Amino acid sequence: MLFSYSWLKEYTKGKLPNPKDLADLITMHAFQVEELKKRGKDWLLDIDILPNRAHDCFSYLGIAREVSGITNLKFFPPDFKVKEDKKLKNSKFLDVEVKDKKTCLRYTARMIKGVKIAQSPKNIQERLKLMGLQPINNVVDIMNYVMLETGQPLHAFDFDKLSGFENKKKIIIRKAEIGEKIEALDDKKYNLDPEILIIADEKNPLAIAGIKGGKRAEISNTTKNIIIESANFESKSIRKTRQKINLITDASLRFEHEPDPNLTILAINRAASLVQKICGGSILKEAIDVF
Repeated sequence: MLFSYSWLKEYTKGKLPNPKDLADLITMHAFQVEELKKRGKDWLLDIDILPNRAHDCFSYLGIAREVSGITNLKFFPPDFKVKEDKKLKNSKFLDVEVKDKKTCLRYTARMIKGVKIAQSPKNIQERLKLMGLQPINNVVDIMNYVMLETGQPLHAFDFDKLSGFENKKKIIIRKAEIGEKIEALDDKKYNLDPEILIIADEKNPLAIAGIKGGKRAEISNTTKNIIIESANFESKSIRKTRQKINLITDASLRFEHEPDPNLTILAINRAASLVQKICGGSILKEAIDVF
């Protein structure tokens, strides 16, 4: 897995060893660094993370913790605050029902009203490109950015595209029904069956849980109100589904390695703070959290 040297530096306090020395230290004490390559003014470390450490090291924060331990530098996680609108609660606009609690271990959701969709700041776009991800728009890019940072996959839905009342929607986490289909964000249609966990509204599938979002509630230039999803799914279910539909994604890779369920709150709050800073909008108070 690729990691940017300059990005890693942000999570440690003190002078980090130069890229070559850092690569040697990581190889001696943690994981094999298979390649060190120059990219512009930055360096990329290709780190071979062992499966038994993927749950906590498929992220910048995870590798930064290892680096801080190896180098005796202080670990310096991102400092942020969630400024909630005290007048509006998430529960006033959104309900969440987890019908399959064996497969969906935790589901955390937050709503942000009044965002403005545009291009991401240049530094976010450049970092995503370094990691092999294509920038799309500010909201989607923030979801991917925070996934890389924390190891927790995130997804954003356009609130106004969900079925339901104008000002009250419902998200349901359930197994798909026989004959259901979904058009995903990769423009492909997937046949669903009762072994596949999905995220749905009261009428239709919205996403293949833990793997791929659907077109129906995608973030577009007209989006104003969003729901951020931060969930934890059973690894066996994710692996079985991605094999069935023949689709591996950055999200499925992480869920297959059992990330810590406690990450959902950290990641959703980090993403919400970045959305508010970059895209504007009001963060509704009291995140919905089914654990």
